This record gives sequence, C-alpha cells and structure tokens, in this order.
Amino acid sequence: MMIYLVRHGQTDLNKKNVMQGVSDTPLNEEGLKQAYNVKEKIKNINFDICFSSPLKRTLDTAKIITDGKCNIVTNNLLIERDLGRFEKMPYDDYKKYDFWNLKENLNYNKVEPVKNVFKRAKKFLKEIKNSDYKTVLVVSHHAIIRALHFNIIGYDDSTSLLSFHPENGKIYKYEI
Repeated sequence: MMIYLVRHGQTDLNKKNVMQGVSDTPLNEEGLKQAYNVKEKIKNINFDICFSSPLKRTLDTAKIITDGKCNIVTNNLLIERDLGRFEKMPYDDYKKYDFWNLKENLNYNKVEPVKNVFKRAKKFLKEIKNSDYKTVLVVSHHAIIRALHFNIIGYDDSTSLLSFHPENGKIYKYEI
C-alpha cells in the first residue's frame, strides 16, 4: 500500500506562530495556495480513498486536493493533539512549559499525552493495513503526522516525535 501524508495548508494561527491544537481554524490565503499546489503535484495519482481529520483546515485541504475524484472519510484518530489550556498560545510562551518532555506521559492542563497521539496513529495504521486499499491519501496535522511517520518507519517510541517536523502543505510518501 502506498500512503501519502499531507499536512493541512497554513492558517492564520500558523502564520502568527500560535499553537492551534484542536481549535477549528480555516485555511488562510497561503494555505489555500498550498492545497492547490499539492493538488497539482499529485493530480495523476488515483487514490482509492482520502482520510482526513474532521477539523476544517484539514477537511478543506482534502477537498481541494481530491477535487471530487475520491471519497473523503473523516476519522477522529487523525485529529490534532489536544493542547488544553495551551490552545491559541504564542509558541514562544508555550515552549517555556515542559510538557514536551516526551520521556514522561505528562497530562496536565488537559493536554493530551504524546503517547496517546502515538497510539492513535498506530491504531489508524492498523485499520488501513487491514483494508483492500492500494493508494491512500491522509490529510492531517503536525503531531499526528509525526506519529504516523514514526509508526510507519517502525520506530515505536514516542520520544522521537520532535525529530521530524512536517510542514504545512507538504507531501510525505510511504510504502507500507
């Protein structure tokens, strides 16, 4: 199976370097351009299905990319990490906190533990591996794409998440 991971296009919060988490924010003008750019790059690929997070920025990115050529199925396993009280906090303020200490399963201020994100990614991959799909498009978010990446390459350790930084509107291709 070929799987193409795409991080949603840019939003105003991305542009301002503000943490989004599960806040449901739309694509901005640059994000729309990024989505159309991805569409152009993969226009000759016939996807069996597209899975997307249910959040607006991912779903809108998926709709632009697929252009009605395949079904889009939303899946809650693909939603971004819930950042709790850190939602909509400027990144410079946010990075002062230690909840990115990935050696511990920190869960305070209603922040989703990184290990849970990793488990969601693993569960999603197990579900699609048990399908008959040959070519799959997944449109999701920063943290979940990180977790999918490390699950796909077989590095089953959530402490590795910080070493891979998926960019807005970029394509990551894998064979699983």
